[in-house]
Amino acid sequence: MNTITPYTTYNQQIYKQNQPVFRGSPLMPGPSVEKSVRSVEFTGRKIVNRICDFFLRKHDSAIYNELMAAKVETPEYIKAISRVSRLFSSKKEIEINLESNRIQQIASSGKPHIFIMNHDNQGKDPKMLAFFNTLLNEEYLRTGQAETCPRPKIILNRDILLSMNKDKRKVFEKLGAIPVDASIYSPDKKSNAKQLIKLMKGFINGDSNIFIFPEGRNAAFKYASLQEKFQLGVAEMVAKLADKLPEVSVTPIGFAYNKGLKSPGDSIYIGKTVVFKKNIDGMSASSGNISSSFARNSYKKFYDGEENALITCRSTPVKGKELSQYIGGILCENLRICTEEAKAALPKKSLGNDIIKC
Repeated sequence: MNTITPYTTYNQQIYKQNQPVFRGSPLMPGPSVEKSVRSVEFTGRKIVNRICDFFLRKHDSAIYNELMAAKVETPEYIKAISRVSRLFSSKKEIEINLESNRIQQIASSGKPHIFIMNHDNQGKDPKMLAFFNTLLNEEYLRTGQAETCPRPKIILNRDILLSMNKDKRKVFEKLGAIPVDASIYSPDKKSNAKQLIKLMKGFINGDSNIFIFPEGRNAAFKYASLQEKFQLGVAEMVAKLADKLPEVSVTPIGFAYNKGLKSPGDSIYIGKTVVFKKNIDGMSASSGNISSSFARNSYKKFYDGEENALITCRSTPVKGKELSQYIGGILCENLRICTEEAKAALPKKSLGNDIIKC
C-alpha cells in the first residue's frame, strides 16, 4: 500500500495566552504516487464522461443552450445556472439544515463568500455542490439580487475539464469553472497564478463567490484524515484577500453520504461563516462553529468564550507567511465540524416530503 508522510506534524501546538490550539498541515505524497493517482483519475474521468455523453438526454440541450446564450452580468444567467445545476443534482434526496437560515444570511449579507467543502466522494461531491449552488442562486433570484449578486467561481483540477468533450467543457466554464494545475510536483505555476489573481480580483470587487475543495488531489487518499489532507492554498488566499478587504467571509459546508444504491438520502450541513479581519494588531477570526458538540476542546479554548480571537503564538500576533498555517488550522477544524454534523444528520430512512429533493 502506498503511504503518505506529512512534511510537518499536524498537532503542533499554537498558543493564545498559553492555551494549546491546533494547526493544519497538508500532505506531501511521493512523486511516483502522485503521478500514478493522477493518471488513473484522468483515465477514469474520460471513460465516465464518454458514457455520460452517450446517454445524455436530448431534451436537456435546450437548458444548456439557454446557459450559453445568457450574458453573465444579467439575471438570465443566474436563472440559467440554477436550471443547469438542478440537472446535475437531479433525483437526489438530501437532508440539509435549511432551518438555520444560513442560505438567507449569506444571500442577504451583500458580500462575496468563499465556500470550502470536504471531498470524500469525488463522483458525488460535484452534485452536492450543484445542489447547494442551486438553493443559493434561487435565493438571490427570490430576493431580487440576480443582477448584482456574486457569480459562482469553482476552482477545479484542470484535468477534470480536459477529460470532457469540447462542448461540455464550455458549459462548465460558463458555470464558473476555474481550471488550475493541481499537480503537487512541477505544477504550472504561471498559469495557476494568472487564474488565481483574476479570481481574487473578482472577489475583491464583489463579483464572485469562490467554491473550493481544500483537500484537492489529497482527497484520493481515503485512509488519511481531513487534517492530513487539508491543503493551505485557500488559507493563503484568505490571508492575501484580508490585505485588500475589511473582512473575508468563509463558509464551511459538510457533505455526507449513505452507502448503497437504495440509500435513504445524503446530507449537507451549511456551517456558520468564519470571518477574518486584519488590522494593526494582526489577524482575527470569528468563532464560527464553536457551539457544535463536535468542536474540539482546543478550538473552544482558543476563543475562551469570545466571539472573535486574535491569532497569536505564545501571546504574540502571528504575521507574515506563517499566518496561512494558522488560518488553515481554523478552517480545517470548522470544515471537520460541519462534516461530522452532516454525518450525524444522515437520514436513516427515506423521509418523503420531509426531505429536500432537487
